[in-house]
Amino acid sequence: MSAKKRATSTNAIQQAELILHLYELRRETVMREARSYVGGEFLPASAAEFLDIVSAGGKHCAFVLQVYGYWDMVAAFVEHGALDATLVYNTCQEMYFQYAKIQPYLADFRNGMNLPEWLISVERLIDGTKAGRARLAHMQKSLAAMAASRAEQKRAG
Repeated sequence: MSAKKRATSTNAIQQAELILHLYELRRETVMREARSYVGGEFLPASAAEFLDIVSAGGKHCAFVLQVYGYWDMVAAFVEHGALDATLVYNTCQEMYFQYAKIQPYLADFRNGMNLPEWLISVERLIDGTKAGRARLAHMQKSLAAMAASRAEQKRAG
């Protein structure tokens, strides 16, 4: 095996190990609880609602910041070459789903919290490719259907 192929193979193994380690972090008890909230109940309908959740402090605020901070770290790994963008695209669909929930409100949230670079690595990663933008659009359609279903359940219940 050539030195270049060995280096590429070693890099691929290192990236796989990092992905597996990141997966293990997602299974940690508090992170699981945070992901459960952010992946489920958390579905802000406006920038103001998003700001209210985070500004209120407490458990839900901590969950939001933990989950989005985790995904921004993963995206920064891609940005700095520690992880391949295609590998992350293929193994981290949850990041796209979570981003889809807040992307329409992100600019107002950043402005309202005076955090102009919050989630910048995720934004660059997802918005930076045609595939990322397509997945985002698909997930936003799914989220709109979820929100409509929840609203219908509230009206009926």
